[in-house]
Amino acid sequence: MPEKPVNTIIFRLHLLINIDDAPIGGTLPIEDYTFDPGLKKGDTIHINNWKVGVSRTEGGNSLFEFDATVMDIQKTVIRTTLSDGAGYFLVNILLESSEKEKIVQLKDAYKANNPQLFG
Repeated sequence: MPEKPVNTIIFRLHLLINIDDAPIGGTLPIEDYTFDPGLKKGDTIHINNWKVGVSRTEGGNSLFEFDATVMDIQKTVIRTTLSDGAGYFLVNILLESSEKEKIVQLKDAYKANNPQLFG
């Protein structure tokens, strides 16, 4: 059976957070778009009110706000057997923030809420 054409494009923003023992490759997905956000290498964007759930003992979500710069853009075709089987075109936009202290706090909140991902 011939492969169906790719009919969906997803633009996914990833923040580089450098978690050494993360199975996710040291990035944290920030947002998905089904439209081209028009970003290119070197652009700086502002992330506002981004939520990371924290452990139940801390009682709620942490909101983060930071600037991030586009470091790289990677394009991949993903084939899937779900739904119509057509797959999708994934554009990963890798961001890095110079606000290191804030990113450490974000990383700690993420690790606290997702202990199953870390050894």
